[in-house]
Amino acid sequence: MNDNAKHAIKVGLVLAVITCVCLSLVFTVDYITKKEIAEVKEASEKARFIKLLPPGSFNNNPNDECYLTTRFTRTPTPFYVARKDNQIAGYIVTYDIEDGYSTPFVVVAGINADFSIYYLDVIEFNETPGLGDKILRSKSNFLDSFQGASLTTHKFDVKKYGGDFDYFTGATVTPRAVTRSTEKMLRNLRHINISNLPRCAKVK
Repeated sequence: MNDNAKHAIKVGLVLAVITCVCLSLVFTVDYITKKEIAEVKEASEKARFIKLLPPGSFNNNPNDECYLTTRFTRTPTPFYVARKDNQIAGYIVTYDIEDGYSTPFVVVAGINADFSIYYLDVIEFNETPGLGDKILRSKSNFLDSFQGASLTTHKFDVKKYGGDFDYFTGATVTPRAVTRSTEKMLRNLRHINISNLPRCAKVK
């Protein structure tokens, strides 16, 4: 074997080693990056639910246990189950508010495992400005009055009609719609059969 052939072989071996090292680096970086992206995505998904349920009450990602149902809305809507060590810790429910001025509008609720309310918030609204919009968190603390309420502890109507919830002077329609629709949601939730619900499609 002449010197030129030996040199070519040596160069080829060096290039092969460099190629292997580069590929290893690429695959390693890709693996680490994908892992970090997945962790950030999971943390972001879980963050959506943190204010809806008590801190530390769940350790799963509710987005991984998402179902579709029409029990709470007119169209199939995601319904989430939160768990702590595989035991149900709560539910995240989106439901329609009916019988208001310009209803339906949409509320999201964090419900504890005992079917008491932890948190409510309006996520889609179309009520009359100056009247119905007084229920919004930006306008009042009306929705805070639902925290801890359940079917066994509260009568879901405004005080004007014998219930346990406040209303606004001159504006009982929307508060009453919220209380009565929330009662309906809780009754439907108590009778829901998760095993019969279709799973949400996974978003990659």
